[in-house]
Amino acid sequence: MNKPGSTMSLLPALLLLVPVPSFSLILPPSQKIKMGMGEQLKDECEDLSYDYDLPFFYGEGISEGHEVGKHLFESLTECAPEGGGLVFYPEYENYAGALEKVSATLDQCKDLTGMSCTLTHWPDTPATCLRFEAMPDVPLYDKEGDDDIESQIEDTKQYVDNTLSGLGLCPFTKSMKLSALGLESSGVQSGPVQVRHASKALSSPTSKAAAMARMYWEGVNDILALPETEVATFLLVCPSLNFKDYFTICDRLIEPCNCLAPGAVGRVWFHPEYKLSEVGYQSGGHAPPLSELKGLMTSYTEKHPVDTPPDSDMERAHDLVRWTPHPTINLLRPKQLEVAREQDTKGLRGEVYPRNVVRILKAEKEGETFGLPKRE
Repeated sequence: MNKPGSTMSLLPALLLLVPVPSFSLILPPSQKIKMGMGEQLKDECEDLSYDYDLPFFYGEGISEGHEVGKHLFESLTECAPEGGGLVFYPEYENYAGALEKVSATLDQCKDLTGMSCTLTHWPDTPATCLRFEAMPDVPLYDKEGDDDIESQIEDTKQYVDNTLSGLGLCPFTKSMKLSALGLESSGVQSGPVQVRHASKALSSPTSKAAAMARMYWEGVNDILALPETEVATFLLVCPSLNFKDYFTICDRLIEPCNCLAPGAVGRVWFHPEYKLSEVGYQSGGHAPPLSELKGLMTSYTEKHPVDTPPDSDMERAHDLVRWTPHPTINLLRPKQLEVAREQDTKGLRGEVYPRNVVRILKAEKEGETFGLPKRE
């Protein structure tokens, strides 16, 4: 028994004076789920959403980062009409503080997504929670009509069959039906290219940035789940955006959020107005810097009977390699990335990049550009 006046005898009284949320005195979410209290936890999260008068999104059973990305951006696109929302992840272990990085990125990109973002964890909330609140004056995505969507998808398919394959810009793609060719010895099966459009999955008005990110993460999840023979690579057709707005979304929002699933996919940015000089070289998704290309071209011309093109022609053709009829993100499988890195060590990079420039300039000279914009 504690003596009168001892410290231990004061603890019950002190606990009554400390203002803490009721759920903080119980169990952390992971323990609740293990003890079969998952429904109680879900009710607590939903009650908090009622308190904020915001929609409730619950990532039940989600434990992998790529699953978080898909659910998070699906939830974000559905928040806009309601002015925001609370998104909970009771089972995600937040590897390497990924959600802190994503939350900070989302809040820094509120001018793009139309939503501010705040992250809290237990015991401040019943489970890890991202709170979205609508920002004023961020325009919503005016979705293309069905005819325009189908036309843009068809344009992209024609690009693969006529431009990409016709010029041989990708050594592993022959047509829409055959991609990842010649990699069987490295354990990669060939399969078709699939084309998707950002408008297809949207049921609610949202920003163009949120629509792009949602399509991206749905593609990430599907390429990890589907067999190679069903889809070798995705081409994701984005909303109509000028190049600056497009690469701003790619570089500021999509690329940093890949911390949720590092190394899960490769991504390549394409655009009808692609211009590397406007970007400033960045490693994620962009073309190699012109300085590297010039070095590769020097080695290439020493091995092949071609002249080194003028810098201006080299730069223009290098940009045209990243041309597509509409803003497009290319998703690549992890195995393809591994093989690409192996091939780079064998000199493939030194062949492909200068060769593509030479092929485009040769096609221009001969008057056959295989669908690429004609030189002004």
